[in-house]
Amino acid sequence: MKRYIQEDSLPGPVKSATPTTTSSTPLRFLSWNLRYDCISDTIPVSETISTLPTSIPPDESIAYYSGFREAPWSTRRINIAREVAFNKPALIGVQEALSRQVSDLVTLFGPEFAYIGVGREDGKEKGEFEALYYRTSEVELVEWDTFWLSNTPFVPSKFPGAGSFRCATAARFRAKGGAVFTVLCTHWDERSDAQRRLAASLLLRWGSHEAATTGVPVFVLGDFNSPSTGEDSGGYKIMTGVLPPVPIDREFAEKYCGGKEGWVFRDLAVETAAIERSGHHATFTGFKEHKRMELKRIDFVMAGGEGWGVERYRVGENLWDDQKMVSDHRPVWVDVVVGE
Repeated sequence: MKRYIQEDSLPGPVKSATPTTTSSTPLRFLSWNLRYDCISDTIPVSETISTLPTSIPPDESIAYYSGFREAPWSTRRINIAREVAFNKPALIGVQEALSRQVSDLVTLFGPEFAYIGVGREDGKEKGEFEALYYRTSEVELVEWDTFWLSNTPFVPSKFPGAGSFRCATAARFRAKGGAVFTVLCTHWDERSDAQRRLAASLLLRWGSHEAATTGVPVFVLGDFNSPSTGEDSGGYKIMTGVLPPVPIDREFAEKYCGGKEGWVFRDLAVETAAIERSGHHATFTGFKEHKRMELKRIDFVMAGGEGWGVERYRVGENLWDDQKMVSDHRPVWVDVVVGE
């Protein structure tokens, strides 16, 4: 992993990845496809906050569960910030965020968070980000990089037949207790099963190399557009070892070699004890009323390697009874332990 640091987003200088002491550290992760800003306006965050109602409306004035149609980002963003403020994650992986959305969340999350990520179409600001926000009081960034989920993974590029450019943001962190861990944030293609299978194969190669060469746990947060079963499940099944990986770029394979044969990622929904697994099953709903939702479980948090545990898993809510739908995806919350 090369050092590729967005200096204006960091709280201070990056230090060595080697801790002097380590202890088991609990961390809360959030993965959320935010839905890109397709109903754009120029309303600033400050105006959204200043126009929030200060009183609680009477029950009879509320049209319950009527806000399922897609609303502008300027309306949706405040409830994302509220979820983060209430649930206090240490690390957040977001998908589909355009540059404005990334900047708005910097403002809404406040100085407790820093972020990393690039626009997937040019490696700078153009296109959607697979951004990682991290709470600087709980974790410290060591280094990070981006690679593309295509036949030319070292440059911004699109897989033939895919609907969009696709990439992964990879970062190594150190927890407050000293334990080092790695996180990938990613979003696979909605059109091309071949792209999803390639994406899984690239992530599997990268993850097995990272685990073998550093000894740290590797987590993946993302929208796979690939459920665990059915005709579109090839990418998921490659990640979890049910299917073999497909051929990948030779240069990428040579750079990230040395991984353990048979190394796979584990779905943390599956790994969590039943008593600690809560919330919804499906993570995708579409912007539709309940009886017409296109329900699918396509957003995942996975882990591989040694030195991790999972305590709780929850698929949260994207539609409260008196609010607009926040996104067409639900948030996925996971409580993990690193340094075990």
